[in-house]
Amino acid sequence: MKAYMFINSMRGQSLALTKAIRGVGGVLSADAITGDYDIIASVEVRDLTDLRTAMAGVQALDGVLKTTTCMVLSD
Repeated sequence: MKAYMFINSMRGQSLALTKAIRGVGGVLSADAITGDYDIIASVEVRDLTDLRTAMAGVQALDGVLKTTTCMVLSD
């Protein structure tokens, strides 16, 4: 199961937070971006339980204000 997480961070923390997000289980990549969100992360996990675990891991990081997770429906 693949998903994308769009993350809003506290001001001035997106670059450091991007590195921390890369260390969360299930996260394949994380990049600081421009636009409505500060960071986008690509996630690949076995099932919804593992997706919730990855989401919780990202949300627990200091500096994360909000996450929006979108599951991929097709390859």
